[in-house]
Amino acid sequence: MLTALEFFIDNITGFMAWNLFLAFIPLVFSIFLFNRRSRRNILWWLGLVIFILFLPNAAYVITDIIHFVSDVRNPDIPPNGIIFLIIPQYIIFILAGFQCHVLSVMAIINYLRRQGIVSKRNGIIGMELGINLLTAYGVYLGRFNRLNSWYIVTRPERLVYEVIDSFMRGNFLLAMFIFFVTITCLYYIFKWIDISIIAWWQRGKLTKS
Repeated sequence: MLTALEFFIDNITGFMAWNLFLAFIPLVFSIFLFNRRSRRNILWWLGLVIFILFLPNAAYVITDIIHFVSDVRNPDIPPNGIIFLIIPQYIIFILAGFQCHVLSVMAIINYLRRQGIVSKRNGIIGMELGINLLTAYGVYLGRFNRLNSWYIVTRPERLVYEVIDSFMRGNFLLAMFIFFVTITCLYYIFKWIDISIIAWWQRGKLTKS
């Protein structure tokens, strides 16, 4: 168990902490950008750009399953350590990170509905699919091209080169399809659960009042 605990701590203080931090950035920005009192000024548009650039980081956590595969294959970690430490840790990590993606997308969709930009069901679904498609591409660039959101400022030349190069890769279409389908399916599952929880909570408030 000691070895499993060491892996547990290393994961928390290592890539999990960093990737969760990046995942929470679009969620925090969505709270300020898409609330009912927000006003579209130059700071709002700058925040929107940051939101778009960092949004793929929230869904990116699902690709960190590769670290889980590596951990469970480690012969130094006993089965009990995998069952009681490593597996719960990855479940909580991935759920928390991807929830940031879902809540962020739901926030922007609700904002667009209030603004009258999208209203019909087909328009909402189309917007959600479009956002998830762009997110899938961002996840692809992060996982295979190893690009970071801030490269648009710090390394724009590499960003342009890698974006062009990504379309030439043999795994591009297959990876994009897998990422898009996975992100979209998980999005609607999470969204349904979130809406159900919100409705249950609101019913409880009405009952108490």
